[in-house]
Amino acid sequence: MTAPSLPALPAPPATLVADAAVLSRYGEVLVQAMAPRAAGAGAYEDDPRSGLVEALSRLALALQAGNPARLRRQTSWWGRLLGRDVERQADADVLQAQCGVLLLNAQAHARRLGAVVEAGTHAAAADLHDAQALERWAEAGTALAAGLPIDAQGTLQQRVVHLRTLASLKRVQAGQTQLLQAQDAALLDHFQRIAEVLVPAWQQAVRASGTRTHARQNEQAAQLLGQIRAEVAAAQARLP
Repeated sequence: MTAPSLPALPAPPATLVADAAVLSRYGEVLVQAMAPRAAGAGAYEDDPRSGLVEALSRLALALQAGNPARLRRQTSWWGRLLGRDVERQADADVLQAQCGVLLLNAQAHARRLGAVVEAGTHAAAADLHDAQALERWAEAGTALAAGLPIDAQGTLQQRVVHLRTLASLKRVQAGQTQLLQAQDAALLDHFQRIAEVLVPAWQQAVRASGTRTHARQNEQAAQLLGQIRAEVAAAQARLP
């Protein structure tokens, strides 16, 4: 993923006059230049993370339709007493015929989550870019204050403190975005292992189960199904 191209932001002035009205707006031009990027950030109405995990969960359930004993073992004693194992088997039977559709649905959610990750990369870079500009203005303001009268220094110092606070907030926001990106990237890794490695291998093992190596292929299919379920569980753990 290439680094986003960010527009240049206004540079701090080389000199300042002891005008309270001017000093009280120090850095305002910079803050206004940053505003359009902040206002332009978009988001999906629904959460592609939970959508992807739900799609993977339904896919894993569909793949287990041919193994009622496994589904029964996954249901608690109380759940079996209430007939929930029967309900899960019925759900799995319905979903089994939709495996292809379920996989396509998961892929659609994964693409949307990939777009979110890409947008997050740009947002984090923009926040860090803004923070650096704010810090430059704050440093310049501190240096310029030395040549101003005492009362003017106080006015300018208030703006410098404000700019430093904004810079800190921008850095925190960038860090939070990067943390969420790492979670999303890990979730996409789980999806890729399921969709590109485990499901095709499981399908191949199931197709081969009618050969003389029936028992071995069944065991392999069961192991792969267990890995798929483990990946889904790991993906579920990534949700906030």
